[in-house]
Amino acid sequence: MKRLGWIGALLATVLIASACGGGKTISTAPTPTSANVAATTSDACKTTTLQSSDVGVTPTTITVTVIADTGSPLRPGLFQGSVDAITAWAKYVNASGGLACRQVVVKSADSKLTENDAENAVTTACGDSLAMVGTTALFLDNMKPAEQCKDKAGQAVGIPDLAVVQTYAAEQCSPISFAALPFGGSCPYSGSGVRTFRQSSVTEDYYLRKYGANALHGLFLVPNDLPSTISASTPLFAGDQQLGIKQDAQMGISALATQPDYTPAVQALKSDKSTFARDGSDYVSNVFFRKEAQVQGVSTVKVWDCSLQCYDSRLISTGGPAVEGQYTWLSFLPFEDKGHNAELDNFLKYDTAPDGFGAQAWVAGQVFATAVNSVVAKSGPNGLTRSALLEAIHGITNFDDNGFIAPTNIGGQVASTCLIGMQVENGKFVRVDPTTPGQFDCTGHAISVTLDPVKAYKG
Repeated sequence: MKRLGWIGALLATVLIASACGGGKTISTAPTPTSANVAATTSDACKTTTLQSSDVGVTPTTITVTVIADTGSPLRPGLFQGSVDAITAWAKYVNASGGLACRQVVVKSADSKLTENDAENAVTTACGDSLAMVGTTALFLDNMKPAEQCKDKAGQAVGIPDLAVVQTYAAEQCSPISFAALPFGGSCPYSGSGVRTFRQSSVTEDYYLRKYGANALHGLFLVPNDLPSTISASTPLFAGDQQLGIKQDAQMGISALATQPDYTPAVQALKSDKSTFARDGSDYVSNVFFRKEAQVQGVSTVKVWDCSLQCYDSRLISTGGPAVEGQYTWLSFLPFEDKGHNAELDNFLKYDTAPDGFGAQAWVAGQVFATAVNSVVAKSGPNGLTRSALLEAIHGITNFDDNGFIAPTNIGGQVASTCLIGMQVENGKFVRVDPTTPGQFDCTGHAISVTLDPVKAYKG
């Protein structure tokens, strides 16, 4: 049961981190996508005798592996969305002509919510796949097998990891791992001690514009099961305060908490007449928090704030009227924008069971496609190797997946400062910032928060 609590807490960590904005200025030069280099690939296919250029590459196929926690009895099907999305992405790519004159083959490896299974999955992928695409493994805490993975020539160049989640610093800071939505923490980092976090001001700017520069003060609820869950929340909460939201109180909450366990937090809201409340745990926690606040008649809160983890239909289906007005912030176009962006429409067409993890996995697939096409444009279809692919990924510094995400420095592992604000209105997620479908709010600036995230916890 304890490990189940860790899973919920780590899941919240991943989702919160995914919603962070990054800091460095990124290149404004356009990065080629699979669509605009297709002609180069097509021309080369007519004149090239294809070879087996590296592990996972044959004259007819390119094999990738998606590693995800799907089969654990603790949380069956937890990240099935990532597997489904990469499978759907491959169908889309193959229907469009494939990559490097070859068809994409997807293998899946179940990391089963254990360190050993995650490491074994990496080892298996090293032996038969060109890259790992859509990695969604909460307990991947050792990247040495991936970094020391040998290519066809026997050189330890590493196997590229295009990840959806990067729970541990070992993966966040690995030179061969690239997140579809990069984490905001600085690297290198040992996993403990002082770290610099770069965040976007978009969320706070929106709140302060709407409610007033001195109107918001409140409670910050920290998921406190593990140092990693504390570390995911405290920098964000410090950023809120740095940007003008006053802290009335900070409290801890376990992923195993039931609704009555939220009574002290709700009482704190009432006693401080708080106008702001932010829960850093998952959507279940936010539902309990809101329901208990409803029971106790909390009426002063203007902003119920949540990161990406609350963009989940279950927040509304289980929370009902209690979660009305809930804010959540995204780094990719919401599914409600269907019909306003071709890439989003392709994702929703090919993935019949889309979710937030699947959206990020699709982006990871498109990063892979862009890198492959870049290699082909430079060196031809037989130039496709792991080392060439890693070099190409490092060069992807302004990637927006045809508008599905905001321009992001994938190769530099720096997140965009652009976000989209959604709010629950009448039982539906509705765009509030910006209100125009297909658009991101990019008016914010990057801030830096430097602290020891565990020592900063005051709950």
